[in-house]
Amino acid sequence: MYGVILAGGSGTRFWPISREQNPKQLQIIVGPGTMVQNTVQRLLPLIPIEKLYLATNHQQAIETLHQLDSYGFFSDHLIAEPSSRNTALAIGLMAQLMIDKYPDAVMGIFPADHVVTNSEAFIKTLQKAETLAQKGYLVTLGIPPTRPETGFGYIKQGTETEGFEGAYQVERFVEKPDPLTAKQYLEHGNYFWNCGVFVWKASTILEELRQYAGNIYSQLETIAGCLQKSKGKPGYLELDEKGRGLFSSLPSLSIDYAVMENSSQVVLIPAQFGWNDVGAWSALDDVSEKDSEGNIISGNVLAQDCKNSIIQGQNRLIAVLGLKDTIVVDSPDALLVCTKERSEDVKKLVEALNENGHPEGKQPSTVKKPWGSYTVLDSGPSYLLKRIEVLPGEALSLQSHQHRSEHWIVVSGSAQVVREEETFQLKVNDSITIPKNTKHRLENPSSDPLVIIEIQFGHLLDENDISRFEDRYGRC
Repeated sequence: MYGVILAGGSGTRFWPISREQNPKQLQIIVGPGTMVQNTVQRLLPLIPIEKLYLATNHQQAIETLHQLDSYGFFSDHLIAEPSSRNTALAIGLMAQLMIDKYPDAVMGIFPADHVVTNSEAFIKTLQKAETLAQKGYLVTLGIPPTRPETGFGYIKQGTETEGFEGAYQVERFVEKPDPLTAKQYLEHGNYFWNCGVFVWKASTILEELRQYAGNIYSQLETIAGCLQKSKGKPGYLELDEKGRGLFSSLPSLSIDYAVMENSSQVVLIPAQFGWNDVGAWSALDDVSEKDSEGNIISGNVLAQDCKNSIIQGQNRLIAVLGLKDTIVVDSPDALLVCTKERSEDVKKLVEALNENGHPEGKQPSTVKKPWGSYTVLDSGPSYLLKRIEVLPGEALSLQSHQHRSEHWIVVSGSAQVVREEETFQLKVNDSITIPKNTKHRLENPSSDPLVIIEIQFGHLLDENDISRFEDRYGRC
């Protein structure tokens, strides 16, 4: 089996930890690693790393590869999508790539931001699904509902599939129901949550796309031919100009709507492996350890007389008193406080932030870059203070700024600085000034992280005030 991980979500319901530019799948929410790392980890007993592929937004491509580097993930197995077009196009493009190389390939489709607590049962279910997929079925996994959930789609179980015990025809797919209907589904006993995990042959899903979503299918071969390695490091796959335009022109459809709701080849396997889509902060109640009062607490938190609350702190102290059924989530630049029952509406809150022009809605205080990251510490009318971290062996582009000068102080590690024709080696407590309109480059030549404090001076302090002359990440 080959694995395809879909990692294109924005995760706005987990704001302020998850932002559009640093979404949920790249965050540590539950478990030892980030959501995408945990997804890879649980697949490895069945699918070796060289058979794993991943689709994500182009903005998250390099950070995703950074997070998967320790697993030996192949950078050219990541496709960076130019825009969000839901799952049908992403899956179809992956299937097209598969069938060109491996005509009989079986594909497993896995969201990057879900939780599975029983990995052994998960793997056994996938092995059963693979057997069915080899016979030409489109296999979907269904989770027995434990509550009248209105936030999930449902699958109605039909008759048992002949020759395959524990596998059933799908009578119908159901969109997210209202509370009364969800309660009826729970009582009925043959409705299952649609968890978004699918298994099928690449050839089978392409044939079904041809039949039910021809406008997408007809362009897959052309789009696949437009894939190329990204310029510079780290060499993931991206579309050329023609491919980007064609990709973005196609309809945004889920694979459920495009194919699964129409196909007669769909088979359901009811499965229990501790699944949770962790769709909102309140979902931590189902997957996290609690204290004696039912609280889920992490970070630098002092909580007194609190019950059934979720309090997520970071470095600064969060002191809470007398809370009940409340969510408090702190981040360096934003604080969320809401009741548990309103946790699904955090998405609407983020939409309001974006509509009102608050940058905190999309961008975190620490911005990930191909070479590392920067954090804005303070700013004023004519200055900006940053903490910059450069990863070992990485370097910023050779660049200049028209409207600002910069002053750098090394606080950790060692730096190599190019300023016009000169090269400087800096150690801790060394500093250097970069005047306006001066070509310069910052590099970390060591095996340890480099941290510097940067002070920008000028009357226009904008990230767009940059001219690049050379760049190992292809950004010139």
